Amino acid sequence: MALQTGVASLDEAFRLHQPWLVQRIALVVGDAEEARDLAQQTFVRAAERWPLPPDQDVPRWLAVVGIRLALNERRRRRLWGFLPVRENDATWAIQTNPDLWHALMSLDPRARAALLLTVLDGYTQDEVAGVLGVARGTVASWLSRSRDRLRPILEDRVR
Repeated sequence: MALQTGVASLDEAFRLHQPWLVQRIALVVGDAEEARDLAQQTFVRAAERWPLPPDQDVPRWLAVVGIRLALNERRRRRLWGFLPVRENDATWAIQTNPDLWHALMSLDPRARAALLLTVLDGYTQDEVAGVLGVARGTVASWLSRSRDRLRPILEDRVR
């Protein structure tokens, strides 16, 4: 998916980037409705800082902020003992590749976020460590275990 980085307005950024951002966040939280709410919050944060600096990669900024919000929400729910409020609505992901979806959901949310940021958004392990507030070695470990878990599924899909 080719994402445009230079956008003239926040409305344009929303129109271009909201659909994939919801899907990206849903991969972390496992709930499309919650992902839509978190994507809205991401765009509220963008509005507070708009216009972003001209050299800022808008999709990367949105992905980082959205994933941080998703992880913070999961942490907050765990801290307060909240159960998920909605049934999982991952129809789009399950229809695409049910085995991959189930494998992704079996990963720790932070490991899933690290995988998404490196594989889909092109961040380095050092950058992901800074984004998630952990040591680089922790990110490397998460990525290694995640790839080990996903490799058999992805290899079967290629065959």
